[in-house]
Amino acid sequence: MEKLFVRLCSWLGLFLLLLAFLSDFIGVSIFDSPFITFYTISVIGLITAFMGWILLRFNEVDSITKIIGKLGLFGNLLVVILFFPPLYHFWGTLIFGP
Repeated sequence: MEKLFVRLCSWLGLFLLLLAFLSDFIGVSIFDSPFITFYTISVIGLITAFMGWILLRFNEVDSITKIIGKLGLFGNLLVVILFFPPLYHFWGTLIFGP
């Protein structure tokens, strides 16, 4: 049962990362802002992938689950850091102009 939860957390982290990108490409928005859905799904994916990463250290699972878990964790972590609102407005202004 515990290995199933580890696999679920690892795969769900990657799924939520892909869902965040898909929601941004499709243009899903809450309160007329696509940023809220993108960032919220990424934060939830980071929390889920982090739980899976912690549990991976204590349970033996196959190597594909370990790779998927790390990909989901580091992908969501990168998205959450890069799109953190104060940082996003700073580098977004530098790249796209005022």
